[in-house]
Amino acid sequence: MAEPGPARTTAPAGSRRTYGELLRFAVVGGSNTLVTLALFVLLQQWLPATVAYTLVFAAGLAYTTVLTASVVFGARLTWSTGAAFVGWYLLVYGVGLLVVHVLESRWDPSAVVTAVVTVAVTAPLNFLGGRLLFRAPPAAGTDPAAAGVTARRRSPG
Repeated sequence: MAEPGPARTTAPAGSRRTYGELLRFAVVGGSNTLVTLALFVLLQQWLPATVAYTLVFAAGLAYTTVLTASVVFGARLTWSTGAAFVGWYLLVYGVGLLVVHVLESRWDPSAVVTAVVTVAVTAPLNFLGGRLLFRAPPAAGTDPAAAGVTARRRSPG
């Protein structure tokens, strides 16, 4: 008699969905950072740094709003959800400023430490805000834990 093999554990569908969202969020955020950094450097050749930064920040905000809705969460962007996300993003920007202020008032961190701590606080907040605003609720009559899982075909018989 053959002994059963080791039990296989698979991640629940909800955690696979969240992992995919986190991965896409990182790609969108990383691409936004690279593109806006390049544009910021480029625009400073013709514009004052404050103007270049303002233009790049606005462009980056539009980019991240559209892609967070469509690419990260697969949602249709509406004026109301877009405006809410922009508001949330600006609120999180304020939280980031507060983090920088607290760090610098209580300690003399390096620029790298300041950046890492600030991003460690603000990135999860931006992800959660996007998730709350753009993630589709489970369909009526379905188990919320199984949201996002495609229906399985029943075997005949």
